[in-house]
Amino acid sequence: MGVEQRILPGCETVVGGEAKGSELQPKIAMGRPRYEAINREQLCWRRVDVERLIGEEHPARAVWEFVGKLDMSGYQEEARAVEGKAGRPGWEPRLLISLWVYAYGEGVGSARAIEELCEWEPAYQWLTGAVVVNAHTLSDFRVKHEQALQELFVQVLGLLSADGLITLERVMQDGTKIRANAAADSFRRKERVEQALGEAREQVEAVGAMSEEETSRRMAKARQRAARERQERLEQALEEFSQLAEAGKDKEKRRVSTSDAEARVMKQPDGGFAPSYNVQIDTDAKSGVVVAVGVVQAGNDFEQLESGIERVEKNLGQTPQVVVTDGGFVSRDNIVAMNKRKIELIAPCVDEGGKGESSYEGRGVSREYHSTAFVYDVQTDSYRCPQGKILSYEGKEERHMQVSYRYRAQRSDCQGCPVKSQCCPGNRVTGRSVHRGEELAEVTEFRQKMATERAREIYRTRAQVAETPNLWIKAKFGLRQFSVRGLSKVGMEALWACLIYNIRVWIRLRWRQAAAVAQPA
Repeated sequence: MGVEQRILPGCETVVGGEAKGSELQPKIAMGRPRYEAINREQLCWRRVDVERLIGEEHPARAVWEFVGKLDMSGYQEEARAVEGKAGRPGWEPRLLISLWVYAYGEGVGSARAIEELCEWEPAYQWLTGAVVVNAHTLSDFRVKHEQALQELFVQVLGLLSADGLITLERVMQDGTKIRANAAADSFRRKERVEQALGEAREQVEAVGAMSEEETSRRMAKARQRAARERQERLEQALEEFSQLAEAGKDKEKRRVSTSDAEARVMKQPDGGFAPSYNVQIDTDAKSGVVVAVGVVQAGNDFEQLESGIERVEKNLGQTPQVVVTDGGFVSRDNIVAMNKRKIELIAPCVDEGGKGESSYEGRGVSREYHSTAFVYDVQTDSYRCPQGKILSYEGKEERHMQVSYRYRAQRSDCQGCPVKSQCCPGNRVTGRSVHRGEELAEVTEFRQKMATERAREIYRTRAQVAETPNLWIKAKFGLRQFSVRGLSKVGMEALWACLIYNIRVWIRLRWRQAAAVAQPA
C-alpha cells in the first residue's frame, strides 16, 4: 500500500500521519487587505420618518406644545397670502417663534445658523417638517413685530401665573450690562460724524450712478444697500448729539458711535468700559420667572427701580408686595417712592454719614477739627468752630439717602486763622465748610428695618433669584453681545431672551414632571 496523504483544513500538509514541523500552523492569506469603499460623491435617497427624528422627551416638543397655547393674532396683521387668493403661503408664526425659542435655548442667536441647522439637525427638521426656513425671514421676524412680541410675553406670564409659578409676593430687580453691536473705537465727535456723513452721501450717489455693465445686478444692489445703511446710521448718530445736549452732557465729552448711535459707554463688571445697554430684569421669587424686562441707556441702576415696578404692574396688573435689590438701587427717592406705593423695599443700607469724616485724614485735617468738633445752633441755624468763628448757612445738596445742608465760614476768618493748616489746609479762596445731614422719616425707618434679622434673611436670597436669569441669558443663551442695533431692536432681543428663559422654566418645572408622571411604570 502507498503512503497515506491527508490535508487538514487550515494546517500544513501531513505526510504519513506526521506534521512537517513541531506545531500545526494556520495558513496566512497573502496580499493587500480589502475594505468597504467610502464614496462621498454619490447622491442618496433616504426614507425619513420626521416624527421619529427626536424622542418624546425632547425639549423641541415642549417648545412646540407651549407656543401652541399662545394667541398668534398679533402676527397675522401683515400676512399677505390669504385663503382663496393667489400668492405664495407664508411661514406660520408658531413655527418661526418655536424656531427662535428653541435656537436661543441651545445658544444659537444667528438667523443664518438656524437656516443651516434646518438642513441636517433633527430637532430643527422636526419643527419645520424637514424643510429649510430662509435666514432673512427669520431675521426680519425677530425684530419686526415689537407690539406682538410684548403681547406674547404677557401671554406667557399669564399661563405661568395660572400654573402657579408666579405670586408677586417677592420680586428681585437687577441690572446687567450687555455689550452693544459696536466697537469701542466707533465713537466720534460731532465734527467727525458730519464729515463722514458728507462722504457717505457722495458714496450713495456714486454707487447709484454705477451702470450694471460695471458690476453684476446682485452686487450692485448689495453695494447700494450697504451705502444707504451707512448713511442712515450716520444720520442717526448726528441726531443723537441733540439728545446728549438735552441731557446736559458736557460738550467736550459728547461722542456717538457710528455703528450704533444709541449705545452708550458703560462700566463693565471687570472694571473696563465698553459700548453697552443696561438690561433691567425683574424676577419673581416663587419659581424664578422673569416678570418684566426693560433696556435703558443709563449706566446707573438707582434711577431704574420705579420704571421696573411699572413694567411689572403693566404686565400682570398688580405690583409686588416686596421688592429686593442690591445697593445700586438704594436712594432716598426710591425709598420714598416704594413707601408711597406700599411696596416693602429690601436692600443694603448705604451709609453716607461717615463719608466726610473718613476723607478728613486724606485732606490733612486734624482730628480736633473734624465736623463733630463744630457746634450747631438751632436758633440761628449756624455752626461755631472751635476758634469761635461762625459758619452761616449756604445751601443744600440732595444726596442718595439724605439732604445735606452746607454751612461755610467767612474767607477772612479762615485765611488769617492760626490753625488753618490743621482745619482747612486746602482752602485758598473760600472759608471752611461743614455739612449737616437730615434724614427723612422713611429713610430712618428703612435703616431700622434693614438692621433686623428678617430683612437680612430675605436679602440673602436675592443673588440666587435675581442673578440666575442673567447667567442663563449670557452663558446658556450666549447673549453677551446684542446681534442687532438700536434701542428698539435691542429691547426686542432682550425680550426674546427673557421670554425663552420663562418657557425653559416651564419645561423644567411643569412639562418634564408631567412627562415623568405619564410614563408607564
